[in-house]
Amino acid sequence: MRRRLSTTPEQMVLDLENVSQVWLDFGSMAWERSVRAPIPDGDGRRDGLRVRMRLGAGVAGTRRGRCGRRPAARFAGAGLVAALGAAGSHAPGQNGEATGDRGVTRWTGFRGASANSVSRARGLPLTWSDESVRWRATTPGVGQSSPVVWDGAVFLTSVEGAMKETLWVSALDLEDGSERWRRSFEASEEHEWNDYVSKAAPTPAVAEDGLYAFFASGDLMALTHAGDPVWRRDLSADYGSTAGNHGVGNSVLLTDEAVVVLLARRTYSYLLAVSRETGETLWQADREPGVAWTTPVLAPGGDEIVVSASGRVEGFDAGSGERRWSFAGMEGNVIPSPTVTDDLVIVGGLDAAWNLALRRTGAAELSMADVAWTAGTASDFGSPFAYLDCVYWVNSSGAARCLAPDSGTVHWTHRLPGSIWATPLGYGNRVYFFTEEGVTEVLRASAGAPEVLATNHLELDAPLTGFAAVDEAIILRAGQEVLRVGSGND
Repeated sequence: MRRRLSTTPEQMVLDLENVSQVWLDFGSMAWERSVRAPIPDGDGRRDGLRVRMRLGAGVAGTRRGRCGRRPAARFAGAGLVAALGAAGSHAPGQNGEATGDRGVTRWTGFRGASANSVSRARGLPLTWSDESVRWRATTPGVGQSSPVVWDGAVFLTSVEGAMKETLWVSALDLEDGSERWRRSFEASEEHEWNDYVSKAAPTPAVAEDGLYAFFASGDLMALTHAGDPVWRRDLSADYGSTAGNHGVGNSVLLTDEAVVVLLARRTYSYLLAVSRETGETLWQADREPGVAWTTPVLAPGGDEIVVSASGRVEGFDAGSGERRWSFAGMEGNVIPSPTVTDDLVIVGGLDAAWNLALRRTGAAELSMADVAWTAGTASDFGSPFAYLDCVYWVNSSGAARCLAPDSGTVHWTHRLPGSIWATPLGYGNRVYFFTEEGVTEVLRASAGAPEVLATNHLELDAPLTGFAAVDEAIILRAGQEVLRVGSGND
């Protein structure tokens, strides 16, 4: 539930019932302090938190609670939004959310915890340079996957060898970049190394029970946080060769019970769910053949998996793999992954005519009548994503657009310093655009005219392909190089 408050005094007091923690994300970054204390017994509310602060406009939210307004409470900042979780929602600390005083210490998969490329971390840096990089490290091989982070450990995948015959999974220490461990595996299927084929592109996923990695060789595996192998599957042997033009880029998706991967090749395509505990197949959903490098997304609520790939957008039951709905006849939806909101499925692709938003109507077969709006522009490697008042789109020339989420109206177009591989990052009042050349431009998150807050330059030897964001740190990935920017003093 969203509640918009727009009174003018400077102080705000919120009483929060049945709340174990609270996150505060202020667009103006102008809040002074947050003092938490039990709600007084006189209010008849014994289980909760009191939050008192001075602030500008922004967002406040809770996990497992609701907001009560005291009669004497005063609220500051025109357009303050209280975004409150419903009682009984999932426990805090899972999938990268704030956990009390610890904050956000986890970035658990492709495009973050909820696959929406939005961070609630504390103290992400606005500016950096080569001189201010906290640390630089190298992986055993080359990788184009994003890092994932769990409580101080940064996990990465990479490949090595003329035939990409050696697969690597490694872990770095978040604080100093030192290597904690590395594990090598022999690829089940070898693919020739060249500049036009991906190299360890699928991003792994991490959870409390372990780390899950997938490679273009068809190897799907689970490891402990300490790097000990738990199980391993050879999907090329089970379902057919994973070889194909430009390799494999489909990242790992986790549900409560399953590890889910999409393989979309010229002669076959399927969505596969295997047990997180054993690796055994839970279900397999066959699709129309066609090459794609997109990643499936878990819809809000967690009961539906949405796939955009090779001409179709489809929704599958997360528990059974049953196809719930389909939208067919598209072209070019082969690289960007979809963004799913409560109401829309936002789809990008190489063909401008098929960059659009679909209404989530519940119908089994969607048609053009279910298209809410079209973007009027193509997207490139980065996926379109929704944040605050914009859906952000970046084309292959590096032109970024802000579109209205309800209508697709173009609010503005802005030329970035270069093209991007990674989906932009939403944080507070900022959107970070990471160009492949190592220049990151930070814009104000606004539907008004584009405003550049910072332009940050790094010297890199390979394209910047991925990132992770946790408290006071952004971890960047470029080939064999891994960098941390942000140290808490920025």
